[in-house]
Amino acid sequence: MRNAIQRLALLPIVALFLLPTACHRTDGRAEALLNNADSLLTANPDSALRLLEALPATTELTRRESARYALLLAQATDKCEKPLLPCDSLLDVALDYYDDDERERAVALLYKGRLEAEMAQSERTVDFLLGGLEIIKKFPQEIEIRRHLLSSLGNEYYDARLYEKAGKTYKELYECCFTDKDKAIALYSLSQDLLTSNKDSLIALKHKSFEYAKKSKDSAMIAITALNLSFENSEEEIDKSLHYAQLALKWLPNNKERNSYYANYCINS
Repeated sequence: MRNAIQRLALLPIVALFLLPTACHRTDGRAEALLNNADSLLTANPDSALRLLEALPATTELTRRESARYALLLAQATDKCEKPLLPCDSLLDVALDYYDDDERERAVALLYKGRLEAEMAQSERTVDFLLGGLEIIKKFPQEIEIRRHLLSSLGNEYYDARLYEKAGKTYKELYECCFTDKDKAIALYSLSQDLLTSNKDSLIALKHKSFEYAKKSKDSAMIAITALNLSFENSEEEIDKSLHYAQLALKWLPNNKERNSYYANYCINS
């Protein structure tokens, strides 16, 4: 129901982009709104999303503004952890506008790939993400975009049980990480490698991921990496398993699902 409401709410905006008048010049108000939303994306994506969704349907946008609006809306929607499906037609507008020599096209391909992943279209997901990675090679300074593309691609390979490709992609991802949280996420992903038979190596990865998570002070990341470690100890090391399960419960944010954490805690108790 929520997705249906979102789609209906965005229909006037989608229709606006398809009108011939969308290529006319605006009076600058739309550009100011887009700039404002852009400035809010990192620290306050909820506010950015509300601002973008409140754009009056009567506002005439140029093709450039329409494409930029599409990218900003997709980014804000994704950061707010909402479905990207309402952005589908808008992202097509961006892909039609940006060329292969523009970094913005790589961003559009990233969110188009994530949208296809939501719809369980694995081949299309991979195609879009690989296309984005090919373009972003031309922009070596855009590490953050490359990191997001690799993360999504690795996850898609993993979900498709292409573990060798997933592992290779996660290793590339780790090389793009600079913050402790990003390193924790990359190493956590690598530690899920089902093709690695060396248990000691996997445990070492999990410990390293946990250490980066602690340095990042991100409670959700500390919880999930602690939970990851709680499964790795033998029956003779039950105290270690219990210790990490307790840590997972301690650090799990109140708004997160606790069932799996409690289940593991009870098993180890």
